[in-house]
Amino acid sequence: MSKSLLIRTVKTAFAAILSIIVAEQLALDFAAAAGIIAILNIFETRRATKEGALKRAVSAMIALLIGGFLFETLGYNTWVFGLYLLIFVPLSFFQQIELGLGPSSVLVTHLIAFGQVTLPIILNELALVFIGTGFAMLTNFYAPNSQVKLTKLVDQIDKDMKEILNLFGRYLVEDLDVSIHEDKLKALRADISTAVELAVIETDNMIANSGEVLYSLHLRENEMALLEDMYYNLKSIPPEYSDGKYISEVLIRTSENLSKDGDIEGVKERIDYLKDHFHMMGLPQSHEDFAIRSEVFQVFRSLDQFINISTCIKNKCKPDVNF
Repeated sequence: MSKSLLIRTVKTAFAAILSIIVAEQLALDFAAAAGIIAILNIFETRRATKEGALKRAVSAMIALLIGGFLFETLGYNTWVFGLYLLIFVPLSFFQQIELGLGPSSVLVTHLIAFGQVTLPIILNELALVFIGTGFAMLTNFYAPNSQVKLTKLVDQIDKDMKEILNLFGRYLVEDLDVSIHEDKLKALRADISTAVELAVIETDNMIANSGEVLYSLHLRENEMALLEDMYYNLKSIPPEYSDGKYISEVLIRTSENLSKDGDIEGVKERIDYLKDHFHMMGLPQSHEDFAIRSEVFQVFRSLDQFINISTCIKNKCKPDVNF
């Protein structure tokens, strides 16, 4: 059994037991229903539990209102309960409170058992709802914190990105197997996906700074896409290309200066210088030379964007920044 499943199981059991005990101590009729409501209100994250509890509470009040009116008007018969469902089911979906459809309808069946609708009975049913949802929210206040794991994963992602850039640079001047890049890119993509999933859960659990981490991971997804673009561009540049050493040098230099204290401005100046260098070169003499030159400029363009995003992550820029 996974840790998250074990925690959810324990929270569900505690919420249900405490709900039933409190309902019994308050001498509420159908006390066990409070436990069922608690079970149905335990979700994976705090946000989901909070939203689910609110929807079920609203659903219960609407259901009791509709059910009470129909029973008092048409009688406490089974067919009236069917009429209630014909009205309440589509209304629940229309109001987007279908989460409460089941437990709310159970509460309405209590009205049939009582055979009447009075204020104490309505208060009894609402108390069951609020006790069940209350303990569900209370027990779900504890959520496992994955920030340590997430921080380590993000650090590893940044380290792997630097290594990939370094490999890109070496590829142009050394006889490296292209599959090395593909394997590392796939592993990096998988790590980013895992980190995003963790960050989404942290955000929904309302963990401090989790929103910033999630945004920074979305930026790293953009960096990942740029690395993949550069990879396919570099594959089209033959290792024997005479000016490949310049591209190699700036890629390796970028990988070495992406750290917090790195001279990233110096790298950007070098990229601008190399752009000018390639612009001032003579016109390509063949279609193959033209294609290679085009790939070189695509690499520089992607590398520029990669550096801008990396700088944004380092400086914790706002989500409205465009690249």
